[in-house]
Amino acid sequence: MSDSWPPRPPDPAPADPRRPSAAEPAAAHETTPPAGPENDRRLVNRRAFWIAVIVVLALVALAALVGGTNPPGGATFPPAGATTGTAGGAAAVTRGEVARALAAQGLQVEDVTRPFRPAEAPAFATAPRILLRAILPDDPDHGLVVVYEFSGPTVATAAAQGQAAYIASGVGRVQFPNDARFVIRVVGSTVVFFSWSPAGSPDPRTAAIATALGTLGLGVTVPG
Repeated sequence: MSDSWPPRPPDPAPADPRRPSAAEPAAAHETTPPAGPENDRRLVNRRAFWIAVIVVLALVALAALVGGTNPPGGATFPPAGATTGTAGGAAAVTRGEVARALAAQGLQVEDVTRPFRPAEAPAFATAPRILLRAILPDDPDHGLVVVYEFSGPTVATAAAQGQAAYIASGVGRVQFPNDARFVIRVVGSTVVFFSWSPAGSPDPRTAAIATALGTLGLGVTVPG
């Protein structure tokens, strides 16, 4: 049989499924959005978000480092410059009881006006207070006793328990010497607080302060 004339054109090649057909818009196969102002804004916003996250984390880490450098006995609450109310009659009565208890141990007491704040839980930090000092000739910088005043015995007991828990916590404990000992006594609507370190107390009569205060009210023990 002779070939037909003119020759028949070859059959078209099968369509490549990876290529868009003429009936399909090319945009349907695109995976990368075209560049433009909208995409530029998204990229800028994403970068700004991660920069903000890094800055916040850096500030938190810095605050933790600064907070961990407070010296033992440094104030923890409230912030610097904050003030508390004036102590009233209940604190004055407890002051008299503290003075009598210390006198029984041969210790005299004086009122103190210089700034002093032991490491405190929030309830202690915001309570009215009076500050006393058992006079220790060989250790004039210590022997400080704080009397906190509250609205009633129940509130005072809760505050004393909160202070004990705070001291036992990692945040509170590091603000006192390793060998620190504590006296927390609830006396009516007041709380008497005293801390001391045997290794840091050159006057041997310091222990007598703790013994005298231990005769007052009801004690709250710091968890071991």
